[in-house]
Amino acid sequence: MKYSKTERKLNAQISHRIKELREEIEPVQSKFAREHFIDRQLLNMWENTLDDRGITIHTIQKFCNMIDISLSHFFNSDLFE
Repeated sequence: MKYSKTERKLNAQISHRIKELREEIEPVQSKFAREHFIDRQLLNMWENTLDDRGITIHTIQKFCNMIDISLSHFFNSDLFE
């Protein structure tokens, strides 16, 4: 599936937001992954702003649950304006 420029931009914004929130909690990706019982490569994929596959809303919700925030908090960022 080929994404439009707007969709690719949204994918990058979501990946950037995941990384931004994760770094507030734990700067070291592998340590965050270990502490939250997920594979570091999976977390790396979520944070990869160049990945055109995108992230599902279910994945975003899973991440939000990990760090105990709501979806609205996740999207309440200047990145999405």
